[in-house]
Amino acid sequence: MMKFWQRLVILCSSAFLMLTVVYFYNDNQIHSHVSRARLRESHLWPLISQSFSLDRSDEMCHFKITANSHPNISTYDLYQQTNFNVNPDGSYEMPSPPPDYPNKSDWDLEPLTVIVVPHSHQDPGWLKTVDEYYIDQTKHILTNMVNKLTEYPNMTFVMAETVFFSMWWNELEDAVKVHVRRLVRRGQLEIVMGGWVMPDEASTHYTSVIDQLVEGHQWMWENLGVKPQNSWSIDPFGYSGTMPYLWKKAGMDNMVIQRVHQSIKGSLISRQSLEFNWRQAWDSKGTTDIQCHIMPYMLYNIKFTCGPNKYICLLFDFRNIPHEYSESRSKAITNENIEKQAKYLYQQYRKKSYLYKYNTILVPLGDDFRYDYEIEWDQQYENYALLMNYMNSKKEWKIHVKFGTLKEYFKLMRKEKSFKMAHGHDKGLPVLSGDFFPYSDQNSEYWSGYFTTRPFDKKFSRDVQQHIHAADILNTLAFAYFKKWNMHNQNRFFRYSSFLQKARRSHGLFLHHDAITGTAKSYVVIDYETRLAHAYNDTQHVMAMAIQALLSKGKVESPVVFKPETVRPRFNKQPEKQVIEVKESGTVVVFFNPLAQHRQEVVRVITNTDHIVVKNDRNKIIPYQINPVWEDKTTVSGTSFEIVFIVELSPFGIAPYTLIRVDFFDWNQVYPAKISMFNTDELIVAPEAPFYQNRPKKESVVPVIIENDNYKLMFETKTGSLQVVVNKLTGNRTDINLEILAYHSQGSGAYLFYPAGEAKSIFYDDIPVIRVIEGPIMSQVQVIFHPVLTHTVTVYNHPPLQAAGIFITNNLNMIAFREKEIIMRMKTSINNKDSSYFTDQNGFQLIKRKTNNNLRIEANYYPMTSMGVLEDEKQRLTLHSGQSHGVAGLRAGWFEVMLDRQTIYDDNRGLSESVEDIKPVTSDFVLMLEDRQQKNHQKHFHYALPSLLSISVGDFLQTPIVAYFSVLDTEVFHNTFKPLSSALSCDTTVTSFRSLATANLVYNGTSLILHRRGYDCAFPVKGVQCSVSDNSVSLGSLLKDFPPRAIRETTLTHLYKKGVVELLSPLKISPMELAAYHILW
Repeated sequence: MMKFWQRLVILCSSAFLMLTVVYFYNDNQIHSHVSRARLRESHLWPLISQSFSLDRSDEMCHFKITANSHPNISTYDLYQQTNFNVNPDGSYEMPSPPPDYPNKSDWDLEPLTVIVVPHSHQDPGWLKTVDEYYIDQTKHILTNMVNKLTEYPNMTFVMAETVFFSMWWNELEDAVKVHVRRLVRRGQLEIVMGGWVMPDEASTHYTSVIDQLVEGHQWMWENLGVKPQNSWSIDPFGYSGTMPYLWKKAGMDNMVIQRVHQSIKGSLISRQSLEFNWRQAWDSKGTTDIQCHIMPYMLYNIKFTCGPNKYICLLFDFRNIPHEYSESRSKAITNENIEKQAKYLYQQYRKKSYLYKYNTILVPLGDDFRYDYEIEWDQQYENYALLMNYMNSKKEWKIHVKFGTLKEYFKLMRKEKSFKMAHGHDKGLPVLSGDFFPYSDQNSEYWSGYFTTRPFDKKFSRDVQQHIHAADILNTLAFAYFKKWNMHNQNRFFRYSSFLQKARRSHGLFLHHDAITGTAKSYVVIDYETRLAHAYNDTQHVMAMAIQALLSKGKVESPVVFKPETVRPRFNKQPEKQVIEVKESGTVVVFFNPLAQHRQEVVRVITNTDHIVVKNDRNKIIPYQINPVWEDKTTVSGTSFEIVFIVELSPFGIAPYTLIRVDFFDWNQVYPAKISMFNTDELIVAPEAPFYQNRPKKESVVPVIIENDNYKLMFETKTGSLQVVVNKLTGNRTDINLEILAYHSQGSGAYLFYPAGEAKSIFYDDIPVIRVIEGPIMSQVQVIFHPVLTHTVTVYNHPPLQAAGIFITNNLNMIAFREKEIIMRMKTSINNKDSSYFTDQNGFQLIKRKTNNNLRIEANYYPMTSMGVLEDEKQRLTLHSGQSHGVAGLRAGWFEVMLDRQTIYDDNRGLSESVEDIKPVTSDFVLMLEDRQQKNHQKHFHYALPSLLSISVGDFLQTPIVAYFSVLDTEVFHNTFKPLSSALSCDTTVTSFRSLATANLVYNGTSLILHRRGYDCAFPVKGVQCSVSDNSVSLGSLLKDFPPRAIRETTLTHLYKKGVVELLSPLKISPMELAAYHILW
């Protein structure tokens, strides 16, 4: 007979054996279920119903080989060749004329023409809100302008910001408007640039820059009859190479800029190249050339514009307002002092002319918010009139000084240039390609911090941009189809357009160079955020109304029953997914595709139940994956679930999917995720939850692995760091070594980045909780450093395009990290031997960068709007970004992105504040690794082209699917809307499809802007969801279902007509180019 302890041992052993068998049986069941799902692709996962031609365009492949601007000056080389020496006073060394210049005799002196341009730089928000600035200053500036230009008929003025002009215009009597138009016709008032604002050039996306430019130019044309010919961008903190292209395409011929690194200005002066033709790096013919003038000295105010001696220049700022502090040292011009004062000014003009190639110089006369007092107009005009008359009367000085505008300056300068070229004395202006980042004004202090400052708002802006783009398309489609259906359109268009106009102007305002940059006062930032929140909500309202109208064919417009799947609860909160209530009768979720290509994509929605059936737009049941929603680090919600499935959408299409609540799972269609936990022994899941679970592992030395058919990702268990990516198609292994680090600041501010040394870990010995979610559609690693960071890496198994990317999300709250600037750094095995890499410019093109090891870290930071690229002879790494950031490649194989920054210092650039209004922020990225199939023959080029696959993957972040839902299940919404009769090829994207409106919100035609994106033929295209090239597509075939009455090709903002477009003529857009059309229905 067995003893008790023996029976107990046998009983425990049996129980252990049974549990072990059950554990492994369940684990095998999990793997079997997941594997079965992945193996049954043709039955389980919807294949895209279209077939695509993958033949590359010969034109595009030849373009990459030959497209080089061959400039006289490349800024890439210029930054490597320049000496960045600093004088004892903090200024940079610059060439200057001899002390006795001009030392020629009277007869040998060349005639000099000086155009003095009065101006007032008006920031629509910085130290005050846009409304406060308008009420306190701008309103008075513009009113004084009308009165004083009328009083002084030979005085002039230039104005740039349409946002202020429109505010003022709306308050004017008609008689005053007549006076303003007369001043324009007389040439006394010139509208320069004419966009809604003077935009930042580092953080803005080109589609939104175009949008605000169209808004400003259309307003100016309708109200003033003005077509801006010259760009005036004197205050952005560095200059992109994309903007000259946009200004040129909009019909402008000349541009003026100011904030270029002072040492770079010095290098240009030594080449006599402060004026040049700015050409795109990929333009081999010079068709993109625009003439650019750089102001030579540190700032655009009077202190720095008359000549090299700022103390002498201060003698000629005649503003004198009682009880106002001023640096001015001026005295009124009298008969007694005019000879002496005129000679001082004459000498400064001559010394300034030494820096330029031609004997016509530009002298701005103004500063921030100048001419807000009537008396200043009198003071400046009367004193300068006396000086001008005196200097012009001195025949031996051979100088002619007058008030003028940019138009007059460039006309005279071009005339002189043409004369000299015609007589063989001159070869014309040099050609320059590249950009002017980063910017430094003095003391080796670099304005590279603002590339990242307040990333919450940079992300907010990108979200609103995407909403406006989608809402514009839906509004335009609704207008066209209501006409086709012969239904009343005017009231609907008025309602939609009023929402869109407010949203567009609020977002346009935020592109201002002290808004999206994050460099305004904290209370002004709140004003911007509030406007963005209204824009976000207004565009959502338009989309809901338009989707409902289009799906119901105009039958159900009210009440609006569709709700957005993602909302922003407050202006200072991040977007949140709504929990969708799934009913037994069905809840319809509709998806809109803002791309003009077919789209198959994984979508993820949150529901209040996991017991559902998902039906597609053809009423067929489709499979879905269930992911956990987390209540905290280790607790899975029992009331909310993430439902993951694949949708298929036509170009610009809307498709309804129905979620129906059921009592039982259909295990052939439902795939609960498997949950694994590391660095914790806790996992709390409700007993009735469907998820498969691995036992939590408190300690593990085995790498965490997730994979799909393309990639195998390996993570270090202790830190959660992505270490290695294996390309399963080729077997190539790439080290990634992703780290989250921080720079400690020693004086960084809103503008400046000034680190104390190398970046270091912010988590030290902290060990994160790691959650691994695996399923047949997607798998994910979540690394939680609570409460600071949740770092998430996701791979998708289907569809092939989405499976080509590694999706990275950082949810960061750095409120506890003062004086820190947090980065995500990858130390890869990419062998870019010369440490060169590429960043995008405004989402439009890639430009080459190279770290200058002679300069500090902050001098080697550059803006990235949407993409960065590292590559060697065999492989390319691309990091797509959902918002703008500062980035650097400090060593070979390294690439880092600054995620957020908290500064406790004011950096003495006028803001008088630190940046401590920290908010949690989400930053989204997609990482790609591609093997080069052809040798790179263009290594010496200073630009690059993304692969076609990379372009398509980038659209996941830049043009996301829009989702709405309704608990009202009715057959009227079960229609699939497919407006386009054909799709655009992969390389062509719709930059704008927008209905224009007059001041009274009456339809004024439709703006269609297409961009043919250049791509590199050396990389695979497998996985794209569009034809690589399609020469048969015409606007007529594209819009066949709602044919337009007329189409004209125009300049970018539709102010100049180029020609009539035949509906059936194939689209012919050269690589990299934008094409704009004005359409009438």
